[in-house]
Amino acid sequence: MSSGLGAIDKFGFGLETEFLLLDKQSQAPLFCHDLSFEQLLDLLDAIPVADFSTDGFNIKPLHRLASPYLVEGYYLTDRDMKPLSLLAKGVEVRTPIAATIEQSVSDLKTLYARLQSAVSTIGYDTAIISHHPLVSKFDAPPNYTRHDYWQWALTAMTTMGPDVNISVPTELAEQIDLDALHEKINYYMPSIVAMSLASPIVDGDLWRVRGKIGKSIRTYRRSLWAPLYYIHKEPALRFEFKGFEMATCLNDYKAFFLLCLPLLLDHSLDGRASDATRMYDLGQIAVNGVEPYFVRERAIAIMESAEKIAREYGFDRSPLDAFWSRLTSGRLPADDLIDLFVSTGSIPQMMSNLREFTEKTSFAPPVFSPVSPSMTMVV
Repeated sequence: MSSGLGAIDKFGFGLETEFLLLDKQSQAPLFCHDLSFEQLLDLLDAIPVADFSTDGFNIKPLHRLASPYLVEGYYLTDRDMKPLSLLAKGVEVRTPIAATIEQSVSDLKTLYARLQSAVSTIGYDTAIISHHPLVSKFDAPPNYTRHDYWQWALTAMTTMGPDVNISVPTELAEQIDLDALHEKINYYMPSIVAMSLASPIVDGDLWRVRGKIGKSIRTYRRSLWAPLYYIHKEPALRFEFKGFEMATCLNDYKAFFLLCLPLLLDHSLDGRASDATRMYDLGQIAVNGVEPYFVRERAIAIMESAEKIAREYGFDRSPLDAFWSRLTSGRLPADDLIDLFVSTGSIPQMMSNLREFTEKTSFAPPVFSPVSPSMTMVV
């Protein structure tokens, strides 16, 4: 790997995050039958964003501006699959490409606060959650010619998640084996996604599989159809990682960046897996979190690599602490949500606790020093 802290300014970091909308007074989650695309679009276009760059933002179908704010949902199309209208599920916030991880996450916090202020003027609120807590099924006419794309679009209608975008310096990008990257991500990424799981609620109750409370209905449902990453080549090479779940803790988003960098930069990671294996692994972790036998070894390999890359390029490695703790304790964000649901006794009360980003994780700090020689023995 090329060395030198001077390369840091050539990295680029961006986030795309989706938010559920609530009725402000009742805190009841809203869905497409409650929302107007046109009303939301007018509202989002009026949010002031002159202090944010829109370079590299595309204009999505039926939208008017290259804005940090998008109406998210399902496109209804004509026979040629040209979008005619959109059934809204919520709102997306996308941050400009930033030179540092910290700036990208700070931009997310600022843009989210402006979104909250805007939607409150029409009687709405926002929630940070990965799957609609009341709706699990959505059906609509095909809006893609490919069956798998259509099924993914149907599944995505009830899910929310972050897309983690990274561009790397040219000299590092040239060293990435794009052909091997797919199988590399198939092998390692399910194990780091496992530590972000946060959707144990569906159809107004805890998600149960054969009597066991599962960790993520979102990951379980999307594992059949949705990829874990995309490679964008225009306007510049950019890698988009799609498997993580929404987090209320801002440090989690910093950790997501740190955990994806090894997949691009550490060429000593030699694990490879097929698409079928990836689907099976994601199904296992969706129910069982970090319990499956393969998770810990692969997660440790990625996190040790993330520690190494952070040192080499001058990134702050402290957001990884919570993930070491999750791996050793087995307690995930999903477990916090399970406890919250049980303690509040209602979906609206639960939603009222998921409106704000926090700066600190709710998990205990790690009890050992990361990248210690005995780490593999601890877990």
